[in-house]
Amino acid sequence: MRRCVVFFVLLSFVFLPKAWGQTEPIIVTATRTSQTVESTLASVSVITRADIEELQPVGLSELLQSVPGVKVSNTGGLGQPSALFIRGAESDHVLVLIDGVRTGSATLGTTSFQYIDPEQIERIEIVRGPRSSLYGSDAIGGVVQIFTRKSFGSEKFAAKIVGGTDDYSKLGLRFSNKQNGNKFTVAVNHEKTSGYNVCSGSLSAGCFTIENDRDGYENTTAQLYFDTTSIEGNNLSISLMSSNGKTEYDGSYSNESDFSLSVASAILDFSLSNKMDSKITLGISQDNSDSLKDSVFVDRFDTEKVSLGWQNDIFITSQNLLTIGLDALDDQVSSTTSYSVNSRTNLGIYAQFLGSLGSADVQAAVRLDDNEQFGDTVTGDLSFGSYIDSGGRWVLQYGTAFKAPTFNELYYPGFGNSNLEPEESATLEASYRHEFDNWSIASTIFSTDVENLIAYDATTFAPGNVDAAKISGLEMEIHLEINSWEIDSTLTLLSTEQDGGSYDGNKLPRRPGELIEVRLRKKMNRSEFGASILASGSTYDNLANSIVLNSYQVIGLNASYLVTPKLKLIAKASNLLDEDYENAAYYNQPGQEFFFGLKLAN
Repeated sequence: MRRCVVFFVLLSFVFLPKAWGQTEPIIVTATRTSQTVESTLASVSVITRADIEELQPVGLSELLQSVPGVKVSNTGGLGQPSALFIRGAESDHVLVLIDGVRTGSATLGTTSFQYIDPEQIERIEIVRGPRSSLYGSDAIGGVVQIFTRKSFGSEKFAAKIVGGTDDYSKLGLRFSNKQNGNKFTVAVNHEKTSGYNVCSGSLSAGCFTIENDRDGYENTTAQLYFDTTSIEGNNLSISLMSSNGKTEYDGSYSNESDFSLSVASAILDFSLSNKMDSKITLGISQDNSDSLKDSVFVDRFDTEKVSLGWQNDIFITSQNLLTIGLDALDDQVSSTTSYSVNSRTNLGIYAQFLGSLGSADVQAAVRLDDNEQFGDTVTGDLSFGSYIDSGGRWVLQYGTAFKAPTFNELYYPGFGNSNLEPEESATLEASYRHEFDNWSIASTIFSTDVENLIAYDATTFAPGNVDAAKISGLEMEIHLEINSWEIDSTLTLLSTEQDGGSYDGNKLPRRPGELIEVRLRKKMNRSEFGASILASGSTYDNLANSIVLNSYQVIGLNASYLVTPKLKLIAKASNLLDEDYENAAYYNQPGQEFFFGLKLAN
């Protein structure tokens, strides 16, 4: 693994002079207002629809793991539970938004990434670092916002069919149109695989059972989008995304899950004056799951989040913007398991200033959250950035964040602790970006202290605020072009340490100290070719650091050929060298896989 790190550093110095500057996409997640990636003070990565088309990902995990500072850990292949770690923070320290709507299970505290189909996605914005000052709970490690597809170009109809290893099949249809200021999109996709045996089997660890069978997966996704500007010049958009299906796994208590994941939003944009824009967002997200054992019902966990937001952007001058907003959230739990409390509300008020002080760009934000369970929590963020004569730009940032305990941690029968306090963090980071017409590089160092971490307390036999953690790291990303080749490289070096508690000084599990990914692309007249290598250092599977997850390297290939202007052939190979590795102990990752398909657009 150290050789891979050395190779990455050498790559940055050897090829940087021949790199190129790329068009900056517009983002909104970092500040809740429109900015270019170049102008924002936050550490941001954007995955565009063009990236998705080139990479041909089978699952969302393939896209997210290409971002610096991000580690995806899952217990098997397609459809199996996936945990997202950003900058070493816990998997439930990541806020996930879909079209501006807060998502995730209120009982688990995480989002079911494994059920979100990349075919539904237009782009993904990943903000690394604390953002509770704008969004409230969960945004300790960062924010991931997924924007669903809104195809209104010349393409009105599209179809896709793919087949592959383990009886994999996928069929997708998409229709879109625009007329007289009205736009709409309707899409449906269905995928299915017989899978493989995801758990190697043990009666004392892992899945705590031995089931030498295939673990299949089936998912039907639907999407609806409508947009109109015919309402007195204001803009109204309505979106709906849903995933429904069944996934199989190995387990002694249950081994099947019937799932339903849906997100709906309505957004009204309007102007109150020539210096004040407003936006009202109404959202509903649901995460429903029925657990079964050999097709016999075991239990049900259904959660719902209803959110309402009102944001006002006040243009003080052409260079200074004040944003003031209000967020309301209601969490609901419905389950065959009886929770002593099954709902709670949260009201958040926030303010942000974006502008300049002399030669420095400034972002300052503060937020007050009033939670029905915990009372008041105040978080803040302050960032300074400035350009230097050589064309580079430095940024300094300090931010605080918090994570509210989940319903399971608070109220699960025989386990929960209703006296838990929110987990809290403070992060300091410094970044440097260098932009020229023909090359660019970005690097960030950061340090995070997390207090009141929730862990099992042996003295009370329940969860408690008994732990803390110190996390620090380096992120680096390079984009360059060599002749007709494009190369994207990311490097993450991470140090995590438990501070106090039973495992003082141990590393946090499933967060490797080194992560490298290099992607190559070559575009020709009618064809495209891509290759990638992902290298991960070793890590531990448990807090005691007694179970080791070994380092690994995975190679992938993808290619496409335009047969006619409307018909494209696609092909993909994953884990080309059939690497045997694990993201979680006893859970097998997919071996060598191949996929072939056709795409038709009109």
